Amino acid sequence: MKIVIYEDRCDQFFPLITLRPQYGILLGDRSIENHFKSFFPKQDIGHAHRARFGTEKIEDSSALYVSSRILLKGKFAVPKENANLVIDDEPVGFYRSRKPLPRTLDEIREEISNNKRVVEIAGTVFSYPWDLIKINQDLLARQAIKRAAGRRLPGLEIIGNRKHVDVDRSAKLSKLVSIDVTDGPVKIAANAEIRAFTSIVGPAYIGPGTILDRAKVIRSSIGKMCRIGGEVEADIFQGYSNKYHEGFIGHSIIGEWVNLGALTTNSDLKNNYQPVKVMRGKKEYDTGMTKIGCFIGDHTKTGIGTLIPTGAIIGSFVNFFGGMMPRYIADFKWVAGAEQTVYDLDRAIATARIVMTRRNVKMTDQQERIIRQVFQCPG
Repeated sequence: MKIVIYEDRCDQFFPLITLRPQYGILLGDRSIENHFKSFFPKQDIGHAHRARFGTEKIEDSSALYVSSRILLKGKFAVPKENANLVIDDEPVGFYRSRKPLPRTLDEIREEISNNKRVVEIAGTVFSYPWDLIKINQDLLARQAIKRAAGRRLPGLEIIGNRKHVDVDRSAKLSKLVSIDVTDGPVKIAANAEIRAFTSIVGPAYIGPGTILDRAKVIRSSIGKMCRIGGEVEADIFQGYSNKYHEGFIGHSIIGEWVNLGALTTNSDLKNNYQPVKVMRGKKEYDTGMTKIGCFIGDHTKTGIGTLIPTGAIIGSFVNFFGGMMPRYIADFKWVAGAEQTVYDLDRAIATARIVMTRRNVKMTDQQERIIRQVFQCPG
């Protein structure tokens, strides 16, 4: 039997899934896919996703299909006959006992609609990017943290139980660092560097190779190879992004290869303390949450002094020159004041190559193909 993780309602997760499959989103200290794998570590995992990411052959005689819009609360018994998996009456997958096995997202949706038998499983379902902000802190707080065996942390100011600080042996920490684990654990991954005058308030995760320099990181997940300064609170940085200077980013999700210019700051609370509404295109969504910041796609850059309004959605490959951002910007936009023009595709790719080289990463042919497809066929 094969387990297939499939993308689900991707249109509701812009701009986080433009250049990555939905199951690749960082949540807590790992991707959505790796959260699932932690419960089924020995199973063969396949994928069903949008065409831009290619097609995988599913040749097994049976398969368990699971949505990438869920986080499991525990391992469950696989049904012995065709049945839908549900969480709180919402379909989140199914078991197919025989060939032909669905391969496309359309075939998967059809299979779900045809199954009458249901099996309830325990988990959390998320439907929009802002749901991830709500989930992330609880997820980080639930992680089982044990201090790395034999790792000493001399000179650090640790507030709370030192056993809730997990620091990889290869990480570098200045003595002038404060870590507060009163409300949740802090995990610092391999080759991370925490420089002087940085404070971390848990629950928090600092990814491999990330540098915190005079930063204040509060209840956030910072992915690999980021550069963080200033203040971040209740954020998820997917990885490879810079917020190196002063400024505040709160209750936000930042994609990969993003550069936030000096003093870039977002609002995450309305002056009237009412629930935040976000705008995508001409459609407005009520998040039902009073604390929501911004959602920024991959390879986007902001100029110095950028101000981001509450609940802003900013696409991938956006170049913004500073000042007050609009509430919504689509992919591949060059924005100066009120004027928006299309970002030349070849220039965008050339800049992305330079940026990636600065982290010793080479853009693959597949990545370039996906970028070009998104430019030609947005969404």
